[in-house]
Amino acid sequence: MARSCTTFDHTADVGLEARADSLAELYQALGEGLGRFLCASPARGEERRSLAVEAEDLEALVVDFLWALQTELQARRFVLASLEVGALEEGPPARIAATLLGERYDPARHELAAEVKAITWHGLEVAREGEGWRARVILDL
Repeated sequence: MARSCTTFDHTADVGLEARADSLAELYQALGEGLGRFLCASPARGEERRSLAVEAEDLEALVVDFLWALQTELQARRFVLASLEVGALEEGPPARIAATLLGERYDPARHELAAEVKAITWHGLEVAREGEGWRARVILDL
């Protein structure tokens, strides 16, 4: 199974659904999916930023990881080109360390597509599916 992340409609919100062979690839897909949702314009991988998050379990890790990533992308005006998961521990506690590749937001080159108010717990899923993994998370717009 290839790593993927798609969106789905949910009332006035939107959801991310990711599938991947490994847990690390699942979180990578979710992070890159959030980045593409917020800014569809391509970014150059000129700048590296580190992100490390710890949570009580894999579901909490999805929420906390995407919240930390959303802060980098929206509050710190960083446009994501790609994301590399360096380490992931299932826990407890669950931990993830990732490297973000991208660049500072440039209004002349980047068009912001959406603003996310929150990463929600509603309908949150992280589960094994056959030989791989699947996750669903709702974004409050």
